Amino acid sequence: MQSLALRSTLAGKPGMGIMKGLEQIGTRAYFRPVGVFTLAQGMALVAAAIRAARDLGLADMLVDITGASGFAPPNAFERYELGTTWADSAGPNLALAFVVRPELIDPQKIGAVVAQNRNAIVDVFSSEADALAWLDARVRPVHHNRCHRNHMDEG
Repeated sequence: MQSLALRSTLAGKPGMGIMKGLEQIGTRAYFRPVGVFTLAQGMALVAAAIRAARDLGLADMLVDITGASGFAPPNAFERYELGTTWADSAGPNLALAFVVRPELIDPQKIGAVVAQNRNAIVDVFSSEADALAWLDARVRPVHHNRCHRNHMDEG
């Protein structure tokens, strides 16, 4: 179980400008928007949350949009736009796991593929458990100290 000291809601902290509903536990962000949105409104809201998590230097993010409604399943062009927008928002270092109602997931995961082709680390799931398992299974890069001294030259 996560320590309560590690858990913080990033909404409304003075001077941070972080959005309501974005939560951080350790190096992971969670965002679960609930409400009725157009596709464009939802895309912009999620993009803002992703940018906030990226700006905090977090390692990964779970975005659960199962509580969002008001839009039809996206067409191919809209999926392309979602993929490019969210990839640009995440950059190459913030891994994204989306939890989406099954009827909204494209069988080929076009939006995720578009984002991956733009160097984003992203996948789409129909359950939070699967999304978290994917995030947890990712191997995080280990940063090595590259300032090694060549002892052969000494002496």
